[in-house]
Amino acid sequence: MGRTCPVSDVLATMPAEAADTVAAPPAAIDESNLIGSVVRLAWPVVVQQVSFSLVLLVDTALVGHLGEDALAGVRLAGQIFWFSQAGMIAIGVGSTAIIARYVGGNQPERASPALRNAILMALAWGLLVALGMWFIGSWSLGVLGAEEEARHQGTVYLKAAAIGMPFWSLIYAGGACLQGAGDTRTPMAIGVLVNAANIIIAYTLINGVDPFPQLDVLGSGAGFSGAAIIGGTVMLAVLASGTRVLSWHPWEAPRFATTEARRLVNIGAPAGIEQFQFNIAFMAYTRIIASLGTTALAAHGVTLAIQSLTFNVGFALSVATSALVGQSLGAHRPDLAERATYVTLRYSLLFMIGLGAVLMTLGGPITDIFVGGENAGEVVDIGRKLLFVFAFAMPGLAISLTLSGALRGAGDTRAVLLITAGTTWIVRLVPAYLLAITFGLGVPGAWIAAVIDINTRALLMFLRFRQGRWKEIKV
Repeated sequence: MGRTCPVSDVLATMPAEAADTVAAPPAAIDESNLIGSVVRLAWPVVVQQVSFSLVLLVDTALVGHLGEDALAGVRLAGQIFWFSQAGMIAIGVGSTAIIARYVGGNQPERASPALRNAILMALAWGLLVALGMWFIGSWSLGVLGAEEEARHQGTVYLKAAAIGMPFWSLIYAGGACLQGAGDTRTPMAIGVLVNAANIIIAYTLINGVDPFPQLDVLGSGAGFSGAAIIGGTVMLAVLASGTRVLSWHPWEAPRFATTEARRLVNIGAPAGIEQFQFNIAFMAYTRIIASLGTTALAAHGVTLAIQSLTFNVGFALSVATSALVGQSLGAHRPDLAERATYVTLRYSLLFMIGLGAVLMTLGGPITDIFVGGENAGEVVDIGRKLLFVFAFAMPGLAISLTLSGALRGAGDTRAVLLITAGTTWIVRLVPAYLLAITFGLGVPGAWIAAVIDINTRALLMFLRFRQGRWKEIKV
């Protein structure tokens, strides 16, 4: 990795007019009102992430009333879905960092090759994932420990959802590119559209609303694919319209910019590996919980779906931080990048602690909304305990998400990879087995280990950020 010159050195060797240009904050950042800039970037991401989380959460709610086998199967299929996110995250993180630097440096025209590469790479990855879900989905569910009927239901869901994966990958990559350019509202609007389409299609096909047949779990997967196709098509249409900061020209030959691709891979690959290793570790983590039985697994699955909503504010602020840091560094303003990060962290802590209080006090009633069928009472009771335990992770989650977003925006993705891998494999998995199995604490014991993991990761992210090496990274 190379080094950039400190701002003072740059200014000292440039004419006054050029120095003023470099010292000025990017257009997306109001230096006198940093929290306003953060909120402007972050609130659409909150809506977008809630919408995306609701895609799987709605599926969980609709399928959950078909019984615990259907619920367990779909939730395990959801774990495989998140496993497929590794490539999407690699493309998204790399594109966000590169495009933010270009926009911050007032070079938006150089972002077009990065956008074109992201679209091509996202399409290729989506097709690869679709083939994997179709042909080895059932085997993967078996590896996760699904019992026979849950495995069958999960396989039905995966095959139906596989059709939409190329389009889902396009939605993710296109949104990441726009966010790097400071446009978070367009991905938000598409996210809302995707969720609405999923609700309508899935509800109609799961329950057999006339004149459509009742497809049960198959209808849930079809709803996902239908929504993804609609969202991906709209994303491409918006990028081709020429009305946004970034534009894509579909009538041009699909040229692949090799130099830009190498830069994207250099930054994005560690983020993809981070997600890949985390999902392997999470498969082992899920296997520990699956060994406790279908009821425990169903409670774990539905609580994960609820928990995913609590990530949304923290993740949105993480995305905002990535864009702010990337654009500030592109404008040669590492001081502004640092200030923006700490402002974001303050508000992330405030929101996440508040959400933790909600989980701690209302975990039971919230879980009850999404559970029905046999053993519903036991599933709700376990879910209440899990949400209570997870509330203690919320401050650490705020710190970890915000600072990892800052480091990724700066291109310091290798450090984030090493920290995440170390805490996941050492701090989470070993204590999870000991607490859940050896000491007989069940699923709550495994979740206590997750809380320890998250808080340890937060400490290490903070120490890495304080070192300041991220200010010197070239992308």
